[in-house]
Amino acid sequence: MDVKKMVELQVNIFNMLKKSIDNDHLSHAYLFYGPNGTGKKEMAFALSCLLYGVDLDSPEGKQITEGKHLNVEYIAKEEGKTAVSKEQILSIQDEFSKTSLVSGKRIYIVDGLDTATKQAQNSLLKFIEEPSGEYVGIFLATELSDVLSTIQSRCEIVYFKPISNEDLINELKNNWVDPLDSALASSLTNSIDEALEIVKSDDFLKTKEIFLRLIELKSDFEGVEFFSENVEYFIEKSRLEMLINFVLLYLRDINLLSKDNNNLILAPLYDKIVSAKSNRKYNYKAKYEMVLDLMNKLDRNVTAKNVFFELVNTILK
Repeated sequence: MDVKKMVELQVNIFNMLKKSIDNDHLSHAYLFYGPNGTGKKEMAFALSCLLYGVDLDSPEGKQITEGKHLNVEYIAKEEGKTAVSKEQILSIQDEFSKTSLVSGKRIYIVDGLDTATKQAQNSLLKFIEEPSGEYVGIFLATELSDVLSTIQSRCEIVYFKPISNEDLINELKNNWVDPLDSALASSLTNSIDEALEIVKSDDFLKTKEIFLRLIELKSDFEGVEFFSENVEYFIEKSRLEMLINFVLLYLRDINLLSKDNNNLILAPLYDKIVSAKSNRKYNYKAKYEMVLDLMNKLDRNVTAKNVFFELVNTILK
């Protein structure tokens, strides 16, 4: 995701950080937390640009956002690893113990601090407990509860709320993604980059095709035939989770239709949603709750085959 576009989606945070710098209220340590895909990394680079007084599009700004600036150190989980290591954090301390070759603040960004062990996080406290005008730390986390309270208390904490479905869908459509694909992908992730990858996948395209057939089922006979044709495909749990998310989005819009037509996510399926809503034979609120329970059953390790069977029956009830 382009840094500038992501910053625009979290413009309130950017303006808050800029105001802090303009008013000389810069913190020596920031902790950005929130769901994946909400722009924490991009904002860390944007804050670095603010600290150097450069635009994101300037040559120096591009050095920062591309990880090539000599005074901006960025670390994240290494490929194949599940956590930021103590050695990575110590490497930053070692680097910052050396004299910089360029003037300006030394900025260190730790992406995934909440994945690091307590020992690794404790190794940061020397920097944080002895604030220096020379250093600024920016820590990124998904789960705030997994960051040591001693670190939290020494940072300015900034929450990154999930990007709205509307913003996510619009950004996908701006990237030439089909409107229906954009809407369906919004039920699977809050990350624009991840959504762009998802909509290209064979699993997404196949599951979308099956979903569109599922919501057209009219009889028990059609349901039995549909189940038999697709049950082997949905032995893969991730595919069934995707299908259930599509169905939940569809049922959500049916229930919302009479209250606020402007908030429909699956707008490309408007005619189908209106037709379903007009069929008073079905209680769609109850259906939504039953399908939601099916997702919970998957989490409780009920077999995918049984959950898929119940899903088809729920649509036909």
